[in-house]
Amino acid sequence: MIASLLLAAAAAAPQGRLVVLVVVDQLRYQDVLWLAPELGPKGFAGLGRAAPLRYDTAVTETAVDHAVLATGAYADLNGVVANSFWQNGRFAPAVDDPACPVWGAKAAKSAAALRIPTVGDALKLNTNGASRVVSISVKDRSALFLAGPSADLALWWETETGEMASSVCYAPAAPAWLPLHPAEAYRSWMWTMSRPDAIARLVPQARAPGAAPGYDLGAEFPHPVGQGKLDARLYRAIAATPPGTTIALRAARAAVSAMKLGDAGKTDLLLVAIAAVDGVGHSYGALSRERVDALLRAHDELSAFLDELRGRFGRRLSIVLTADHGLTTNLEEEKGLRVSQGGTVAVEEVIARVNQALDQGIEPRKDGWVASLDANALTLREPFPPKAIDLAAGVLRREPGIYRVIPAAEIDHAEPFIRHAFFPGRSGHLLLVVRPLWSLKRHGYAADHGSPWNDDALVPLYVQSSDFRLRRDPLFRATQVAPTVAALLETAPPSAALDAAAVERP
Repeated sequence: MIASLLLAAAAAAPQGRLVVLVVVDQLRYQDVLWLAPELGPKGFAGLGRAAPLRYDTAVTETAVDHAVLATGAYADLNGVVANSFWQNGRFAPAVDDPACPVWGAKAAKSAAALRIPTVGDALKLNTNGASRVVSISVKDRSALFLAGPSADLALWWETETGEMASSVCYAPAAPAWLPLHPAEAYRSWMWTMSRPDAIARLVPQARAPGAAPGYDLGAEFPHPVGQGKLDARLYRAIAATPPGTTIALRAARAAVSAMKLGDAGKTDLLLVAIAAVDGVGHSYGALSRERVDALLRAHDELSAFLDELRGRFGRRLSIVLTADHGLTTNLEEEKGLRVSQGGTVAVEEVIARVNQALDQGIEPRKDGWVASLDANALTLREPFPPKAIDLAAGVLRREPGIYRVIPAAEIDHAEPFIRHAFFPGRSGHLLLVVRPLWSLKRHGYAADHGSPWNDDALVPLYVQSSDFRLRRDPLFRATQVAPTVAALLETAPPSAALDAAAVERP
């Protein structure tokens, strides 16, 4: 009798729900259109047909846009203006935080750069901590800025140790369920094309024009990701190639199972960021065999992972998938297709011209006037006279690939996409915008992103839920993702997420 009552009580107990937000780093809207025949009738990751979503900001970078997706607001409110920026006279990664040492590493990282709450933070506040929030990625900035500081755990691939790791600000040490030594499986791994015939048909050129591979991977398939050693080179190569996806999803599976996400009577949030496409695109270009292979592998692995969750949770599962930014084709790719409007702005050459103009117009400065030109922001070394801003702006405005140059003092009067990218004290002294199909050329990159144009700012949006459907809008906004996730969680959106959710009840 007692056993029957216990079974009946267990059956009546609420099972809970799981909401999953997946962010595929550098997944362009055009990618899912171009590759639709290879993705199959169920679409990317089995999520159907994509809707277009756009970022309304002058800076499209990983840290920046993960923060937008999580908070529902741009950098002018959330404070994350770039992957790295100046603070207290030091140029450092946005995740650096001496108060949060990483497990077993010299680094220290957190989400403290955020100035407003994420949707995970809101869920914690709205449920008095009862719901759980877990964030997993290869990139630290993706995991941290999706999660926010209140998450139960934020995990990333730590290239210093070759392990999935976090900081003591989330947990004192790695949980027992976390898979250890995942790099061992890739010690001698050779990266070959997953679908040779399809990829060769889509991209006839074996060697990508403008390819700039690092980590001794070589310019053509096959690529020796593993070269027989467990070392720093391998750990960095894993972060920038398909094994990073496998390792991140393996950790996600372990977290769902061990932490019983979605199975404890509450609604939990799992945030997963897939980064391999971004690393490959930077190294080989937008139209390379390597990037197509990375996209198809991400599709295959995410399809399997999400199918497992669908089988486990059924109607108790809701999924949102989108991207943080796209990628602009490089000059060699454009020339090969006789597209002549694009180009590159050589960063080091521009810095030299600005330094020369200020040396001549003010006085020579041994350490150079320019402190950095990064993430579309030029920062001068302080102190400097007001004239320095005008001289630097004049040089930048003469560059053929630069569309707009906006001094910090003029930001408040600029268009919304300019204002959205600027946070005082972090955004440098001059914000610039490249022209369409142009990129700032960084050393070691075959292709880059960072602009407000469709190549970088237009990405896909998918929603799969038994209780909600996407609205029939022609174009969605990046600031709608956090309210959408909140709606699926059935909780109020985070404080600064003032946009409307992209979903409605059928």
